Amino acid sequence: MRANAEVLILEDDAETLEQLRAHFVGRHFHPMAARSAAHAVACLRNNAASTRPVLAIIDWDLSKAPDRTLTSGDVLSLLARDLPDCLTIVYSANIDSFRVRSEIHRSHPRAWLHDKRDGEGSLIDRVDRMLDPTVEDLRIVDGSLVLHIPSMAEHHHREAVRLVMHHPEMVTFHSDTATKAVRRFGAWLNRNGSSAAVVSHGNRKYRLASRS
Repeated sequence: MRANAEVLILEDDAETLEQLRAHFVGRHFHPMAARSAAHAVACLRNNAASTRPVLAIIDWDLSKAPDRTLTSGDVLSLLARDLPDCLTIVYSANIDSFRVRSEIHRSHPRAWLHDKRDGEGSLIDRVDRMLDPTVEDLRIVDGSLVLHIPSMAEHHHREAVRLVMHHPEMVTFHSDTATKAVRRFGAWLNRNGSSAAVVSHGNRKYRLASRS
């Protein structure tokens, strides 16, 4: 069963948004692209049961947004409260401003910051490094599948990707469908003799751990 990982992209410039969207499509992600905070919030709320992006890229400055009823801070607060396992990067040309940094971290204390003045290429390079970690004998490939390096076996599912990306932290899953996918991933690791294992902590909480 395949379920590509989702990424939320909030960017008010249409050309930049399309560049980022196309990049993630090329990496086999399912991008949720929005030019306004209101659209981004609607995407997250309307599909709350099935849509839990593994990554969010948030443009702090939304002066070109077609709808300015909500702000990037509203999106960040929603992510921090309802999607704490979504890795979040906020980028702004004013990231050096104490006021901007303070406002971002009030909205989402765990968000990472990126300087927009370094260009989209710098942001994409950073995200790509984040999305291709190696854990034990596993590696994420193209952000969409987990590769067992010794056997070259592939496991295609966003919840497996999420666990590897968050290693060694615990992840809370929010549906029976997601926890079933996690258990299938654990069984796949066992079949392939991986040095990593899925550990359950009850109440839909799981983490990836070393067998040693």
